[in-house]
Order: sequence, then C-alpha cells, then structure tokens
Amino acid sequence: MTLVYAALFGLAFGSFANAAIERIPRGVSLNGRSHCDRCNRALRASELIPVASYLMLRGRCGSCGTRIGARTPVLEAVCGATFVAAFWALALTAAVAVAAAFVAITICLGVAWERRGA
Repeated sequence: MTLVYAALFGLAFGSFANAAIERIPRGVSLNGRSHCDRCNRALRASELIPVASYLMLRGRCGSCGTRIGARTPVLEAVCGATFVAAFWALALTAAVAVAAAFVAITICLGVAWERRGA
C-alpha cells in the first residue's frame, strides 16, 4: 500500500512541478486555480487528475481545444515512478529525502529550461 501512496504523491508533485515550471518564469503566483493559458478557464476537478486527465482529454483543453504539451504527463509519470522506486528501494526517511530532492531539482531544471527558451 505504501507504493500506491508513493505513486499518488509522486504524480501530485509532478503536477505541482509542471505548474511551477509554467508559472515561475512568467512571474505568475503559484496560488490560485490551474487554468488554460489560452481561454483562461479554470480547470474542473476531473481535469486535474495527473496523467489520466491528459489521456481523457486527448492532450487538449476541454474548453477551447488548445494542445497541452507532452511534457505535462511525462513529467507527472516520471515523478510518480521516481517516488515509487525511492520508496521501494530505500528506508522511509531516505525515500522521503530522495523524493523531496527530486521534486526540487525537477522544478529548478524546468524553470531554467523555460527561461532558456524565453
């Protein structure tokens, strides 16, 4: 059961990392609801499920149809898999530390990558 929780937390952290990667370079607050960048509609709860909502919506906004980049589900899935691997292979304290470090590094690299393209 711990691995299921690790996967869920990893997916959630991946989702947060995506939000940070999108918002921080533009100077947008991390507070507030997630929304479509094109039509500005706040996402419904069913559209906030990491990886699953991307697949259900076929990689597009549920309102205006704008494509959502493939980075979104890939980063969420990688974070989920990394958390599972850490909790499977390490003691609890070490796994938490590895997971936290992975999230921080992912956010930093993502922000740096986005700024590079700006």
